[in-house]
Amino acid sequence: MDGSWDFAKDPLNVGVQEHWFERFPQDRQSVYVPSCWNNELGLFEYEGVGWYRTRLELGQTQHIRLIFHAILGHADVYLDGQHLGYHYGGYTPFEFVIPSLPAGEHELVIRADSTLDRLTIPTELVDWFHYGGIIRSVELQILPDLYIEHFKIGYELTGTDVSVNLQVKIRSLAGTAQTARLELLEGGQPVLSEELQIEAGQTYHYSAELLWNEVRLWNVGQPELYTLTARIADDDLSERIGFRRIETKDHRVLINGTPVYLKGVNRHEEHPEWGFAFPPKLMHKELDIILELGCNSVRGSHYPQSPYWLDLLDEHGIVFWSEIPIWGAMLPNETVAEPLFQERALNMIQEMIGLHIHHPSVIFWSVHNEIDTRTQDAYVFTQHLVQLVKQLDNTRLVTYATMHPLEDVVLPLFDVIGINKYFGWYEGEAGNFKGMLEQFHERARKLGAGDRVVLMTEFGGAGLFGDVGWEPRLFSEDYQAQIITEALAVFRSDPQIGGTYIWQFADIRGDLKSSSTHFRDRARGFNNKGLVNEYRKPKQSFREVRRIYRTWND
Repeated sequence: MDGSWDFAKDPLNVGVQEHWFERFPQDRQSVYVPSCWNNELGLFEYEGVGWYRTRLELGQTQHIRLIFHAILGHADVYLDGQHLGYHYGGYTPFEFVIPSLPAGEHELVIRADSTLDRLTIPTELVDWFHYGGIIRSVELQILPDLYIEHFKIGYELTGTDVSVNLQVKIRSLAGTAQTARLELLEGGQPVLSEELQIEAGQTYHYSAELLWNEVRLWNVGQPELYTLTARIADDDLSERIGFRRIETKDHRVLINGTPVYLKGVNRHEEHPEWGFAFPPKLMHKELDIILELGCNSVRGSHYPQSPYWLDLLDEHGIVFWSEIPIWGAMLPNETVAEPLFQERALNMIQEMIGLHIHHPSVIFWSVHNEIDTRTQDAYVFTQHLVQLVKQLDNTRLVTYATMHPLEDVVLPLFDVIGINKYFGWYEGEAGNFKGMLEQFHERARKLGAGDRVVLMTEFGGAGLFGDVGWEPRLFSEDYQAQIITEALAVFRSDPQIGGTYIWQFADIRGDLKSSSTHFRDRARGFNNKGLVNEYRKPKQSFREVRRIYRTWND
C-alpha cells in the first residue's frame, strides 16, 4: 500500500476526541508512505501526533491481513472508523487480520505519535533526531480460508550435519473443517509432505525434524544460504537461513570454530533526505562503501534495522549486531525500575528477535546501550532482559555496551561486553585507552568476567567534512583521523580485545533545537563523527580506516 496518503498533523492532540478516525480533517496534505514527516516542508522539527488516511477496495468479500512494517512510535489503527488496535515501538512490524471484510471501499486511518517522554524507548533525551511517521511499508494481503500464519526454523549443528526443526502455524478462517496437504520444500524441492485435518477457526501447530548431512556453512565472506518453504494449496511462506555455529574462546568470537576479529562500524539507518525511511537503493550503496572500507561487521545503532538491510548482510557474509533502542547516556537510573519502561523493553526484545531470528548475519542480541550500569536497579533490569533473550534464542551471543567500564556491575551477565569510550574527544587523549583497558581487564577478572569477549563498540570524534589543514585540531578531518588511528593501534595490540566498531559510519542529524540546552556541541545540527558525511562522501578518517582494516586479515 506504499504511495500517496492523506496526512494531517495534530499538535493539540484533539484527533481522538474529535473522531478524526471517522471524519478526517479537511486541512490535510498528501505525503508518500513510507516516509518521515520531518522531511516535509514545514514539519522539519515537528514532534507529536500525525494522522494518515488511505482507501482500499475489494471486489468481493475477502479475508485480509494488514501488516505495518514500522511506525514511529505509538500507533493506533482504524478501519472504517473501528479501532483495530494499538502498537508501541517504532522499528518492528505488527499486523491485524480481518476475516470476511465485505466488498467495496474501505477507509484505513493511522494515528502515529512520535512524542518521547521519560518512559518511552528511547526516552526524551536521545542523541539522534526524533523522526515521526510510517517509516516502512504498509502491506495488504488477501488471505485464503487456510493460510500459513507463521513458519519458524531452528537447528542444531554437529560439524556439517544438521538437525533442522520446522514449526508451522496454519490458521483457519473457514466455517467448516478443512483438509490441507502441507508441503515443506528446500530450494524449491519437496522434502516432506503430510495431510492435515484442520477444524473451523482452529490454529494448527505442526512440527517436523529433518536430518541433513554435509550442509554448506554460512561464514564471514562465505554467505551460504538455504531457502525453506511451507506450502499448502492456496498459500505459502518462505524463510531464508544460513547454518553456522557461534562460540566464544580466548577472547574471540568463533564462527564454525574459526576465530573472527571483528572490523566494524556503527550504522544509523538515517539520511537527511529520507530520515529513517531508508530506501533500498541507498542500502546497496551503503553496503558497497562498508565493504570498500574493509569491514566484516556492522553494529545496528541503536534499533532493529530493516530486514532488507539484513538480507544484504546475509548475502555478503557480514556479521550484524542487533539491539533495541535503549540509549541511556542521559537516562535517569530511576526510569529502569519503572514497570511500564520494563514492559516496553521486554516487548521490544521479543519483537526484535522475532523479526531477525532467521538472519544468519545476526550474531549478537544487544539489550541496551550506555545505561547507568553501576547500580542495583540496572543489574535487576538487565537480568530480566538477558533471561528473556536466552529463553527466546540460546544460539546467539547476548551483549550490551557500557560507558562505565571501570564501575560496571553487570559484566558477568553477558557473553560479550561492549565498551564505549571517547578518549581524545570527550575526555583525555587517545593514548589513555591503554591504561583504561588494563584497569578494565583486572576489574572484569575480579567480577568473574575475565574470560568474556570484549569489543570496543564506540570511539572516535567529530570531523567536519572539508575542514582540513596543516595540523590536527578539534573538528577537523585531520584530528578525527588522528584519534581513530591511535585508538585502533591500542586496541589491536591488546589480545583481550576481539574487535572494533568505530563511531560512526555516517554523520547523522542530531536532536538540536534552539529551545534546548542539550547536544549544542553538534555543529551544523549533526553528529559529525561519521567516517563519511551525511551524503556518504569520504573524510580523511575513512581513508585511514580503510588502510588499517584492510591490513587486518584475521
